[in-house]
Amino acid sequence: MLLPVALRGTALTVADFADKSTEKSADDLKTKCKAQIDALTAELEAKGYPPDVIEDARYAQCALLDEAALNSLEGEERDAWERRPLQLDEFKTNDAGEELVRRIQERLREPTPVRPLLAIFGAALDLGFTGRLALEGGEAKVRLRQAIDARLGIVQRTDEDDDASIVVKAPITRAWTQRISPLASIALACAAIGVAWFGINGWLDASVAHMAR
Repeated sequence: MLLPVALRGTALTVADFADKSTEKSADDLKTKCKAQIDALTAELEAKGYPPDVIEDARYAQCALLDEAALNSLEGEERDAWERRPLQLDEFKTNDAGEELVRRIQERLREPTPVRPLLAIFGAALDLGFTGRLALEGGEAKVRLRQAIDARLGIVQRTDEDDDASIVVKAPITRAWTQRISPLASIALACAAIGVAWFGINGWLDASVAHMAR
């Protein structure tokens, strides 16, 4: 399967960050985020992935969570997170907005890329990571996502050809209007974690079920 089960918790945390109806503690959320990074690491190690692949997957997860936190937290909670982001604790660096894009591009240039890692990169983009791509305009993120899709064997199609069907075997089809996953809008716009759970859980279930090796 392409997407690790551990990403479910990350998707829900992104939705939690976006939920403006509840007060948030940066310390509590960071503890939760670190537990999710540990869970992803353990899952990938159990599947036998090499250390460099695991590190890139963890880095993508960390970059996504840091950006979600800085985009959603306010006041002292945001200031505290900005002073000590996850990436500083986990990787001793503070340039994930630039570095994750570089890592994605580097992996895309590999003759035989690690497909589950590319799927994790795609999920990070779908869930809202933008990084330095924000400086290049909206199409830059779309192009990077499409490049990932291309290496995963996902074929773009126009709206006219879209019959809303799901293709189980590669090449998988993705509507032009769906090049940014519905998960992103769910995570960013949900008003309650209950609503987010059903949307995110369904999206991840579909990804795991239909994006087989």
